[in-house]
Amino acid sequence: MAANFCVKMKRPRLKDIAEALQISIATVSRALKNHPDISDQLKLRVRQLADDLNYEPNNMALQFKAQRSKCIAVVSPRIVHYYFSTILKGILQEAEKQGYQVAVCETGHELIREVKHIKALTQGLNDGLLICVGNNTTDIRHLEKLQKQGIPFVLFDKDVSRIKAPKVVVDDYTGAMTAVEHLIAQGYRHIAHLQDNGVAHTSQKRLKGYLSALKKHRIPYDESLVLQLNDISIAAGYEAVEQMIRSGKKMDAVFAITDELAIGAMKAAMAHGMAVPQDFGVVGFSNWQIATLVTPSLSTVAQPGVELGQTATKMLIQMIENEQSAEEYHLTRILKTQLIVRDSSFRKRVVVNT
Repeated sequence: MAANFCVKMKRPRLKDIAEALQISIATVSRALKNHPDISDQLKLRVRQLADDLNYEPNNMALQFKAQRSKCIAVVSPRIVHYYFSTILKGILQEAEKQGYQVAVCETGHELIREVKHIKALTQGLNDGLLICVGNNTTDIRHLEKLQKQGIPFVLFDKDVSRIKAPKVVVDDYTGAMTAVEHLIAQGYRHIAHLQDNGVAHTSQKRLKGYLSALKKHRIPYDESLVLQLNDISIAAGYEAVEQMIRSGKKMDAVFAITDELAIGAMKAAMAHGMAVPQDFGVVGFSNWQIATLVTPSLSTVAQPGVELGQTATKMLIQMIENEQSAEEYHLTRILKTQLIVRDSSFRKRVVVNT
């Protein structure tokens, strides 16, 4: 008795064309739609292969894809924090303006939580992601996976130079260099730098800015004046500067990677009888709300948090609506910082009448 076999042939997919030509799925899709950004030569190659494979669009899938959720997700190391809250404010403002809802997840700078949240959010109804990696994120395979999947995402605040993706960051290098040059202009010469563990791109850029300012003004670099701290709290800043003072280290100013560290440094100097800014100058980074509430008020480098959030959101929504992948839309926007000089670093000149 003869057996009847029904052989189910595998339906060609966009992914098959993309893998064969070694291009992204989004590029294949746009080539088949005659998108002006795709060259005529590549369009021809894509169409020829599509014909050879008897590829036909899956209309049901296209209809499902067109029904976007109008929801984006934010993955951030911290939420209850002044600077990140200003970024989130910008994100929410722009998303609401364009009719999108926003879901927010916090990682606490933990890579495991970062990977977990990103995986969960891509399996849900989100059209794209805004991602700020943690300070300890060195393994970026989860970001590379998003890139390969063609999922729209934008990196914000912290640059990840090893991946081709859209990014919105502030000019950490120039901000740091301007802060240290200000301290030098005020007469400080033994300037310490308090930073975090140095892994993050922001830390590296601010350190380079610090070093460039010293070099430009011919101030010898003292490696012992640069401290890498595991914690960036007020308490950590206090402890670090107190230890340096107790050890007899020659130091008359601090440039700190965050306002929290700067405030701790200032408190430690004052606790040891040093007058701020006459004996000891301090500049932080972020323009945290408390910077104007401490005495003396804290000089700091202000970051445009709201603008950063708005810019990143605009970029992501543009990617979503133009069906562009992170690899195709790898624009980097660098926003300017502003040095705000307050009492902690400005040595007022005293005019003596004769």
